[in-house]
Amino acid sequence: MAAAVDDVPLLVRVLAGNPVTGACVLSCLTAADTRALRRLHVAVAGAVAAVPWADTDTAVVDAVRWRAALPAAVHARLAMPAVAGVLSRDAAVKALAGVVHMDLHHCLNVTDELLHRLPASLRTLSVRECNNLTARASFAPLAALVALDCTGTDTGTGNGARVEAAGLPPSLEELNVSYRTFGSSSAGVSLAHLRQLRVLRASTSDLGAHTLASLQPGLVELDVRGCTDLAAAAASSFAHLHALQKLHAAASGFDDAALATLPPSLVYLGTRSCRHLTPAAVLPPLPALRVLDVCNTNVGDALVASLPAGLEELCMVECSGVTERATLDHVPALRALYSMGTALARAVVAACHARGCAAPAAEEFRGHSRSVTALAVLADGRLTSGDEGGEVRLWDAAAGGDATAVRPASDEVSALVMLLDGRRLAVGVDAEGEGGCVEVWDVSATPPVRAESTDTGIPCGSAVSALAVLANGHLAVGDNHGKVRVVDVDAGGVSAVLNVFTDRHNVSALAVLPNGELAVGSKDGAVHVWDVGTKACIAVLGGHTGWVRLLAVLADGRLACGAGTGVVALWDVGARTCVGTLAGHSDDVSALAALPDGRIVTGSDRGELQLWDTRPAATAAVATTCRATGTVPVSVLAHVTFLNNLLVPLSDGRIAVACGDDILLLEVPPPATYE
Repeated sequence: MAAAVDDVPLLVRVLAGNPVTGACVLSCLTAADTRALRRLHVAVAGAVAAVPWADTDTAVVDAVRWRAALPAAVHARLAMPAVAGVLSRDAAVKALAGVVHMDLHHCLNVTDELLHRLPASLRTLSVRECNNLTARASFAPLAALVALDCTGTDTGTGNGARVEAAGLPPSLEELNVSYRTFGSSSAGVSLAHLRQLRVLRASTSDLGAHTLASLQPGLVELDVRGCTDLAAAAASSFAHLHALQKLHAAASGFDDAALATLPPSLVYLGTRSCRHLTPAAVLPPLPALRVLDVCNTNVGDALVASLPAGLEELCMVECSGVTERATLDHVPALRALYSMGTALARAVVAACHARGCAAPAAEEFRGHSRSVTALAVLADGRLTSGDEGGEVRLWDAAAGGDATAVRPASDEVSALVMLLDGRRLAVGVDAEGEGGCVEVWDVSATPPVRAESTDTGIPCGSAVSALAVLANGHLAVGDNHGKVRVVDVDAGGVSAVLNVFTDRHNVSALAVLPNGELAVGSKDGAVHVWDVGTKACIAVLGGHTGWVRLLAVLADGRLACGAGTGVVALWDVGARTCVGTLAGHSDDVSALAALPDGRIVTGSDRGELQLWDTRPAATAAVATTCRATGTVPVSVLAHVTFLNNLLVPLSDGRIAVACGDDILLLEVPPPATYE
């Protein structure tokens, strides 16, 4: 007897009939994907309804309809219409019952009243930058709340900018009150009732000695970056925080006296740019300390001598108090040393190398008196740099030393790019209040001279923000009013204008793809892909978490996009698909460069440079060894004190990094080999 024909599609079998495979597939999807899934088959709709969706990438616009579609969902990010619904409709309030994680960030219609209508089931809540909350706002009714992010800035009225302890539930284990004030009284706010608190983030607040003293001994992580009120107060003591493991205190009032009070439990200490630290500063016994960042401070040989033997990573860039007499022989566990701009003896660094410690070497180019704003590599391997004072310098990267030529531009240099003929350099110039232009220089001449046909520059309307050379040799010029002008350099004029953004968004980045298309990044969180010949936008690559400030084309044609929250997205532009993300920085990615060998270098706002091996062979090797599909090998390349958003690969394998008014040339380790 013939078997009955089974007309149930295989996809339905997998998603609705296979509890293991179906669950794995659904876990890779977002709530936005469920609209199409529910239409496949009633069995799939049932499987989707049973999933405890934890997606906060998809904004909820109507809470009632969302709950009807996803009755088991436990995480939600509410858009402003959904917030309005919760404020006005009991049905919307009921729909949120059972939600344990809620994200309301940047919803300006979040009010004090709304907090009383949120579900009691909430365990984590973000009201980040909800500036209509007032100082009277109370989270106390949310008795199950363990994590609260109420980061915000003062709107000028004082609403919501102040931290009031009475409004914080004692159940909290993690609290973020960055960019807020504790100044409701002269003594400051006491957080003593938060006995379960394990993580406090209060960067750029006025947290002082009184609030610090009120913290419970069980605190594990504390962020007081930018808290200048900690300065020079002997009462600013950390000694009572017996469980403290991570202390982030960069650019704060942290001083020698506070340093002496650190508990022995500390594993990570970051005091970058704490100018109150002096050459007399020493560490107390810190046997658990593994990572120390004292970059851009005045610490000296005394602190180096007090380093614990178990320290594994030391960031000591631009520490003027350290001399050639300092030694690191007493730190045998050291595995990474970043000491550029610090006068450690070469023999000390060499000894660290011999023990297997990574200590990146750097050559410095100095000469600019203003901040470096643009870098480019010439056809002959020389490096050229421009600054905000309008000075352009040429450097022999191989020979080192001083600049081989110094030429003035007509105003601030905003971008540099080498033209296809290999002898001319395009210089983007911003004349404050007078728009921008492109100057063309012949760099094969000694010294470089401006091309006669463009002696006064090619006018480009508003300020020039980005340059790129198209496949036909023409120049793409982005401006801060949302336009890209196509410049025929030989004719000395603009041949076409692309109106990329009608709302005057700044064109922040340009990249020419292998097929000749032009990728344009901007503040709208998307990359717009243009066919320059037809002057048409042919694709929009969206979904980025913030301003797309950085673009780079990889050796295999993929497009790397840096946009907010420390994430770089990798796109297969032809397929219009995001094929990977690089999320290794704890703050915004501010610099990006694609190396010829297929790897990527990224830099963060804090000056950390990371090296990513994005080659398919590298990701495949990681997937084979640790079963983590899509994971990209990453390592820390260097730490610098100031990063100007500029990274450029040199022809000899190094990278040039703009740091303030200096340029560093960093060695890059060779790529790993994979079978």
